Amino acid sequence: MKLFYDIRYRCFNRQCKKPLCFFLLSDIHFAPKVTSETLDNLIAAAKSKQPDYIIVPGDLIDYLDIIDDKSELKRFLSWFERLGRIAPTLIGLGNHDFYRINHDRKPKFLGRYPWLIEYPNHLIEQLSALENIHLLNNSTYEDDRIYVFGFTQTPEYFSLDSSDEPTIRSNIEDCGIMLHDLREIPADKLHNLPPNKVKLALAHSPFCLFNQEVETFFSGFDFTISGHTHNGAVPPIINDFWRSDRGLSAPGNAKIFPDHARAGLFGKHLICGAVTTISTSARKLSFLNTAFPINIATLELSNNIVYQRKPNIKRKYHN
Repeated sequence: MKLFYDIRYRCFNRQCKKPLCFFLLSDIHFAPKVTSETLDNLIAAAKSKQPDYIIVPGDLIDYLDIIDDKSELKRFLSWFERLGRIAPTLIGLGNHDFYRINHDRKPKFLGRYPWLIEYPNHLIEQLSALENIHLLNNSTYEDDRIYVFGFTQTPEYFSLDSSDEPTIRSNIEDCGIMLHDLREIPADKLHNLPPNKVKLALAHSPFCLFNQEVETFFSGFDFTISGHTHNGAVPPIINDFWRSDRGLSAPGNAKIFPDHARAGLFGKHLICGAVTTISTSARKLSFLNTAFPINIATLELSNNIVYQRKPNIKRKYHN
């Protein structure tokens, strides 16, 4: 059985009259190689935390071709249906949720196909039809305790389009495009937020969240929650002995040892590790995924002043 790498964050929040627990998992990269046993283990892990809410900030699937298969689509939707039975489940979209294989172009390095970009209407409709599943595509979820905004970073933000391969430059992700897209969001979704509720924002990639201009759009939120960085592809042994925010590498960032690539809490920016570190779309490298644990996390909020000065963070491995 594969190991879980489990991080628990206990943080202060003055809006919490009663403690709140969020179960977090990201970058599932659903594909045939994500076995039903793995999905069952994730359900068991979620149940064991007894969360008030479940949050999945994107890269639900590895690429759209996978759910063209009716049996795989049924397996995928059934798993989310089971999550919804545990707690309200809030989902964001990631870059892989817009990908389809471009068979008309030659495979790239290590046999990886270039992508076609496709708006995932079918995926959105099918997930949105499930009970207690809320897909936040530049939209919000609100109840008497929380306000959550899900921001969708566009394929253009990731420098991808349907006519060519990704642009290669020092940092693929474009903060200028993210700023443009944020300005298109209705102001009432990002500003003058309900004062007596916990306020969260989902954005799949965290890299531009540390940009000063981008941060102003999220200043009213208590936390942003992201995935995408795959814990910087840091192997478990190194992860234990090298405490840092730097990864070895990360999607969307061409730097060696990129900043803010490790799973962790950086101010109010919480970055989740990946369920699937090396995805099926990595082709010849995907076998390396067996060397990495499944990343899960819980965010526990309360108005206990013990955590006001410094959050309590614990990490552990378990089956």
